[in-house]
Amino acid sequence: MGATNCPETPRQKMIGMMYLVYLALLALNVSKDILDAFNVVDDTLTKSNISVTAAINSKYAALEADTTAKAKIAQEAANQLKAYSTELIDYVQGLRIDMIKYVDGEANVEQVLKETGGSIPVKDIEGKDDFDKPTYFMLEENAPNHRAKQLREKIEAYKSNILTLLPKNKEGKISPDVLEKAKKDIGLDLEGPFYNAEGATEDWENHNFNHLVTAGSVILLSKIIGEIRTAENVVLQAITTGLETKELAFDQAVGRAIPKSQIVFSGSKYESDIVVAAFSSTEAIDVYYMMGKDSLTQNDIPNAQHLAGTGGQVHLELPAGGTGSQKFAGLIKIKGTDGEDKYFPFKDTYQVIQPSATIAADKMNVLYAGIPNPVSVAGSVDANTLSVSISGCTLKSTGVGHYDVTVPTSLIGKKVTASVTAKTGDGSKSMGSTEFRVKKVPDPTSYLGANIWGGKRSKSELMANPFISARMGEDFAYDLKWTINSYRVTFITKGIEGAPKACSGGAFSADVKSAIQSAGAGTVIIFSDIKASSIAGPRTLRDITIRIK
Repeated sequence: MGATNCPETPRQKMIGMMYLVYLALLALNVSKDILDAFNVVDDTLTKSNISVTAAINSKYAALEADTTAKAKIAQEAANQLKAYSTELIDYVQGLRIDMIKYVDGEANVEQVLKETGGSIPVKDIEGKDDFDKPTYFMLEENAPNHRAKQLREKIEAYKSNILTLLPKNKEGKISPDVLEKAKKDIGLDLEGPFYNAEGATEDWENHNFNHLVTAGSVILLSKIIGEIRTAENVVLQAITTGLETKELAFDQAVGRAIPKSQIVFSGSKYESDIVVAAFSSTEAIDVYYMMGKDSLTQNDIPNAQHLAGTGGQVHLELPAGGTGSQKFAGLIKIKGTDGEDKYFPFKDTYQVIQPSATIAADKMNVLYAGIPNPVSVAGSVDANTLSVSISGCTLKSTGVGHYDVTVPTSLIGKKVTASVTAKTGDGSKSMGSTEFRVKKVPDPTSYLGANIWGGKRSKSELMANPFISARMGEDFAYDLKWTINSYRVTFITKGIEGAPKACSGGAFSADVKSAIQSAGAGTVIIFSDIKASSIAGPRTLRDITIRIK
């Protein structure tokens, strides 16, 4: 806010904005929440890949146990398929580890590998929000033969190799229909078309790895591993078609929701893939779900929403309405090997938040010592759960998300850190911090009356403004009140300086008024040693010199 006697200028408004700098924590919080969502996706992909790998290995084992002549031919192709798949997956896993080492440092990663038994989840990556290092690692180092290009070439070779393993007809050739279906089903699309944020086409390498945070890049590599397993399963299914092995359909499955993001802006929509991990890609599935549920039973199915799908998954879209925490639960129905329907439960939660952004002047984050500094804090969680602390300072709540911060004068010239935490079910969670510089409140300017700063003045002007005042400059963001405690007045007549008159308070004393009335033209009047005080402390203000005209 500006001085009460002056209109608020654009500069004042800009300076006032710095006291809302805490709103920048919203952006930080959202960013952190999104990184936390990456943890969930990474964990989901890892578990899903483990389940699918186990199921595929079960198929290999069942095929190996088949001693028929037809099975022997399939076993040779299956062994080659397994070798191709293992080689490429080992390469992608190595690429994932090497990227994390490049971002976090080899020594740090080796320590994590020891602690986790050879894996590095996203939550343990220090530089998970780094954009530059993963981009350089995948697209710029060793350019033009960069790692993303090498990965693409290896995937192309893998697709070409595994397609040669498809069953052949009596003429020793792969049926065109079988080949086209396999090409479609194995996925691993490298041709696109792919589009950037502006709608322009781009190649696979840049589409997937250009300016993507570390968390997203390593999850993308995990996704590629999952796609390799899917391609392996498609070809293995084709290789084993017609064999009477007992274990070609999976006898166990896990229902899992894989959201694109668990942070959803109001007005957009929540999107998630409901996946049956480790289940045949040729089987149809039915999904039933209800909002606001923690679990769903078969008795709830008549009242539930229904989705149908194939290939082990369906796509779920939910409109994002009111803000806050949302949840849903459901059942996945599949046909078991015994012909009976099997049901697998799933559930998930997500947050709907309002989109917002804050622009703050980075070099103007200042708190003034000795006075209440208004600050605000906001986040994607309920503001009632947020609390602020600043070491050495006093905070007074003025409403939900609003505080007055008083900084002691002993911290002038130093920096203080404001930390925000949110109450959670298991304690509290850090939401971020902001650093402020502590400055002394600048001196106010002294005036006679409201606006007389000095110069040639008539006696009538002085008598119409018979007091001394003080106020802050227009650039100061607070309407800080000052009280004049005392001052001295010296009259200089024709070069002769009279005895100073000491006055209490800010008003002209009767003696000063009489002397002004008696002063002739050219008399110099000096108001000096002006003492003022406010909640910011005592100050001695500038002298005011007047010449009677």
